[in-house]
Amino acid sequence: MSQIDIQYRKSEQREFCLIETQGSLETDKPGGLRGQQRFAAIERQPDGKVIMKIGVHRVVGSVVPLKKPLAVMVKEGQAEDSSSDLTYKIQAIIKEKFIFKLRPVVDLQQEILKLPTV
Repeated sequence: MSQIDIQYRKSEQREFCLIETQGSLETDKPGGLRGQQRFAAIERQPDGKVIMKIGVHRVVGSVVPLKKPLAVMVKEGQAEDSSSDLTYKIQAIIKEKFIFKLRPVVDLQQEILKLPTV
C-alpha cells in the first residue's frame, strides 16, 4: 500500500483566493487565462464588498466563507524516507471565496478619459 506524505508549513503559505463568477472570463490571448500571472485587480472594501477590475470593466462582489476549507497542494515527488511513496506540499488553505453575481460595468471616465467621476 502506498502512502502520501503531506507537508504543511504555515510560514511558507501564500495567499490564494477562490473566485466565482456568473459567466466566463475570456481573453484575446491564444492560451486564454492559463499561464497569465495577472489578469485583474481585486480590492477589498471596508464594508465587506470586493471590486474586481479587468481592463476598463468593473464588477462588485461579496466575500463568503467556505463551509469546508480547501487546501492548495503541489506534488513534490518521492519523499526522502522510504516509508512514503509520494509527497505533497500545502501552498495555502482557502477559507473564503469572492462571488461576483452582477454583470460588469464599463468604467470609461476614470480609466480611459482620466476625468473625475461625477
